[in-house]
Amino acid sequence: MVKYDVYGIEMYEIEPNIVLVDYGTASVTPERVQDVLEKAEEIWGKRRVAVLVRAASVLDMARVAAVVEDEALAHFTVASAIVSASKVARLVANLFMKIQRSPYPQRQFTDEQEALGWLRGHLAADKTQNLAQCS
Repeated sequence: MVKYDVYGIEMYEIEPNIVLVDYGTASVTPERVQDVLEKAEEIWGKRRVAVLVRAASVLDMARVAAVVEDEALAHFTVASAIVSASKVARLVANLFMKIQRSPYPQRQFTDEQEALGWLRGHLAADKTQNLAQCS
């Protein structure tokens, strides 16, 4: 498994077409999100992936939302799941999803296995839709 480090934020494919973005204890800032999206596009931009995000805290949700809403950087993203154990982080993630207009489905989870199942479902639906469009 190849890991990519983007200014201390780890990114790697944990299973085919599912990319883990682990912010660790780093705060999620608009600049970090932009850097991560640009690196992800460089690595996986030729194929569609689902993204599992581990994040401890988010700063400046409105600016982060503006970055994530940029469809030019989101064309390769099927869906995104945010996993957080902290009640405060969950509250922030839910608020974030209410103010943001994401070009792909997003959902917040407390259980990583449940998040992976949800992402797998979106990947399967995306694959089926792409096959139907090619026919």
